[in-house]
Amino acid sequence: MTKQLIRGRAFDMCSAIRMGWPSEVLACSGDPEIMLSTRLFIGIPTSHVYVQRCAQKEMFDSLKKMKCKKILDFDDMLFRIYGEGLPEYNFCNKFLDVDKTTEALKYGLSDVDQVTVTTEFLKQGFIDTFGFKNVKVIPNYLPRWIYHFDRAHFAANEIQRPRVVYAGGPTHFGQEKRETGDFSQGLIEFLRSNIDRIDLIFVGMIPWFLEDLKSKISVVPYVNVMQLPGLLNSLHADFYLAPLRESVFNKCKSNLKYLEACSIGAICLGSDFPDSPYSMIDERAKFDWNMSANEIGDKFWNLCKPSEFNQVLSGQYQYMDKMWLENNALQYAELLKE
Repeated sequence: MTKQLIRGRAFDMCSAIRMGWPSEVLACSGDPEIMLSTRLFIGIPTSHVYVQRCAQKEMFDSLKKMKCKKILDFDDMLFRIYGEGLPEYNFCNKFLDVDKTTEALKYGLSDVDQVTVTTEFLKQGFIDTFGFKNVKVIPNYLPRWIYHFDRAHFAANEIQRPRVVYAGGPTHFGQEKRETGDFSQGLIEFLRSNIDRIDLIFVGMIPWFLEDLKSKISVVPYVNVMQLPGLLNSLHADFYLAPLRESVFNKCKSNLKYLEACSIGAICLGSDFPDSPYSMIDERAKFDWNMSANEIGDKFWNLCKPSEFNQVLSGQYQYMDKMWLENNALQYAELLKE
């Protein structure tokens, strides 16, 4: 019987990681019944339906018509947890009503068999919010066959002009309302004061608070999900920025940016706070929200020394070797067993 995997959107990274690439691995490993779609097919014999980001009453009404195992997947916080919704600076507030999605889940979860999420924090938040306890954590994994290129070599000499790449989307800073979002004041001041000493690259767009320095910043256009790994690799980054402001929403996030950094051989510079998704980052590469530009600079330039850079990068490689999708696909296979 068919096993339907319903991705949230057709072309975004999260849909590829949670549904698209796992379906390819399952199909290649001998499960011919896998069907990947953005639409639910009610009239075909189905043993399992695995739906990403199901938070609409209409979808739950459709699921109720199907007699099969029903599993939901959430890679992000699309509902209220502990009284919080999306940060104000996240422009997704324009089209995502978290109160509506929260009510939809309360309406439909009684007909659901299992839920998967990306992190332990999101799991506990889901249980505490909805009282639904059959929640399993499946972390994000990256496919080695997509990220198939050789990773960067270790540094032989001190990095004189480090290349720093930011590939987060505009949901991380309030472009319209001129909010700094996930960028702390210390980090912004560090980037500004060191703009002539670093090679700064943004994927997609420059945040408003650095627009006056655009002549000194490189911008590369967004690409589709299949092209992104190759693009990131081609930038030859030394450092990969992954700042986050402490919030329930960001605590629910996965460590995807860390995985991307590991896969391309760049040191991930991530935020440090309780329940941060970047708890696995080396202490030498963690940045507290309240750090000054000088404190960040001290850490950053210390990492440019070969001994420090190579030690941190070696740890990232070791971590990433455990996080390839091909080595973890059994988690999806077990989920979709009869």
